[in-house]
Amino acid sequence: MNEQNTQFVFDPMAAKYDRCNHIFSLGVDYRWRKKVVRAISPYPNQRVLDLCTGTGDVVFSFLKHSPVQDITGIDISESMIDLAQKKQIRFGGKRWTNNKNIIWKVADAAQTGLASESFDAVTCAFGIRNIPNRTAALSEIYRLLNPKGKLGILEFSLPASPLLRFPYNFYLNRLMPLLGQWVVGDKDPLRYLAQSIGHWHTEVNFSAELAAAGFKLIRKTPLTSGVATLWLAVKR
Repeated sequence: MNEQNTQFVFDPMAAKYDRCNHIFSLGVDYRWRKKVVRAISPYPNQRVLDLCTGTGDVVFSFLKHSPVQDITGIDISESMIDLAQKKQIRFGGKRWTNNKNIIWKVADAAQTGLASESFDAVTCAFGIRNIPNRTAALSEIYRLLNPKGKLGILEFSLPASPLLRFPYNFYLNRLMPLLGQWVVGDKDPLRYLAQSIGHWHTEVNFSAELAAAGFKLIRKTPLTSGVATLWLAVKR
């Protein structure tokens, strides 16, 4: 999928994006994001970048559940970043937003325009499979990370058990487009996303892609019977 198509899929979904993630994850996406935060082993002076930040849920999870004070969220969709900024304003009175440096930026994950070796950790939740040039994006992440910097990737996958995979495939490919019509008003974006999950699971060896980009894989963890997978890697 090219950059223009990425925006075509996600811009119309922006206002309903959070609800769509709840549908995809069967309601447990918040718990998965907390696992990403914990996997990074956050500390107060750590500088974190969240790629494909969407409406900023991973950023806000870091602020709520970790001592991180300096975090940047980028997304190629201006509509998503606008919603993330509005969320920040809405959360402005919360104690966990005090004395935090939060930056939002509209940018391509493969060409962020950010300084080299300026982050201690990079995260990406539910976005890496939709980046048109994943090789370039991983190279960009490598450039942005400090030596020994951590990378946490959360992505949808398919259950390993055939007993679970069949009903989940039915849910993805049959029910989800119908839910998309109800939630977003259009079947096509969620139909594409459902198909992309199947392609990602069967056609992509992401662990090998991480190694080719120069990362050392620390662990690969299936979540909720394999409905999602968390990769934790470190810059060599």
